Amino acid sequence: MVTKVDNIAPIPDLGYSTGTIRVSEDEAEAIVQNYVNEISSVRGALHPNGDLLKLFELIQNAVQSRQESEKVPGDKRLLVLASDPPEEIDTEAITFSLLSRGPGQFNKGPPNSARVKELAPHYRGAQNHPEHIGEKLITMGRFFDSNIAFNIYARNDMTALKRVFWFENVMDSFRWLFRVHHIEALYQGTGDKAKVKIGNLELTKYPMTFFVRTEEIYQFGVQELKKFVVKTSVLL
Repeated sequence: MVTKVDNIAPIPDLGYSTGTIRVSEDEAEAIVQNYVNEISSVRGALHPNGDLLKLFELIQNAVQSRQESEKVPGDKRLLVLASDPPEEIDTEAITFSLLSRGPGQFNKGPPNSARVKELAPHYRGAQNHPEHIGEKLITMGRFFDSNIAFNIYARNDMTALKRVFWFENVMDSFRWLFRVHHIEALYQGTGDKAKVKIGNLELTKYPMTFFVRTEEIYQFGVQELKKFVVKTSVLL
């Protein structure tokens, strides 16, 4: 089952990270490569900026793809929202919020423990400029590290707990999709259950936290890069 993102390419659901696998390894590789090729043909080169808004959009589409695969009726589907759930919901909801964000950190330890940070863009590579013959196109990149909370809402404790496990699996199953878009999302854990009241509803809430690494990409022609470096040096 597939669903659309950006009206560019279908997002396939390759199956669960554990349990039933819908396609073979070779089929999965071919499907992912087809997705990459479709994006590349539209964007010219597969080097999109990986950012948190893109991650949120990808998760919305991954959730939709999984629910289509599971043949969940439209009126019973999970809502993936950027804000608190509406006062009246007939189904469950997930909200998305930013806990912290900073320059990418580097070491061999756990996330958020490094002292070396990527405070400025660094060289990522070069290729022939597609428009200016004989000129190179320089790619610069910069990593950002964020901690994200996804809050699971449901009308009772057991439904909320089942949805936590379900969402864990979706995030794991679609890691390939996030990586294609230069995003790494690592599950950090689920917090304590809480009861919250929204409108006339009393809902169960579980916070799930993820460490997310995104990469912002900048591309310059050689002459543009020289002007940028000179301008930056003057400002400093």
